[in-house]
Amino acid sequence: MPVTLQDVVRQLDRDEPDYEQAAQLGPEVLAHLRQLIQGSNIGLAAKAACLAGTMNADESVPLLELAARHPDPVVRVAAAASAKNLTNMTTSLATIFLDDVDPGVRKWGLRSLEVTHPEGIETKVEKIMNDDPDSGLREQARKVVERMQ
Repeated sequence: MPVTLQDVVRQLDRDEPDYEQAAQLGPEVLAHLRQLIQGSNIGLAAKAACLAGTMNADESVPLLELAARHPDPVVRVAAAASAKNLTNMTTSLATIFLDDVDPGVRKWGLRSLEVTHPEGIETKVEKIMNDDPDSGLREQARKVVERMQ
């Protein structure tokens, strides 16, 4: 039986969605996640980004890149936080998180880099370590740099 947008919304439109359970709906979910990320409901867009990361599928990275460019920081933070689930985070995705104007996005981007870090991202993390106006982020970046070495 095909997975509908309503099936996905039913899984996500809860206070605390079970992302592992929602991921069991299968790869058909991914097309619906794109629609939710681009939609007007910020809560569903953020939860769709979380599910995209949890699924860790080939289409997850482009979905998280879409969410990382969302105008609302809530969606961007969700994308950055869920990127920790990716086995193949790209340098371009990590760069989007680390270049974000919102410190929460940079924070969660750094936390995701504690788990997995793409090649070529060290310079960007070092820039945060040396130049970020937020002292907490500078310290967090320092720890990420140490793990990368």
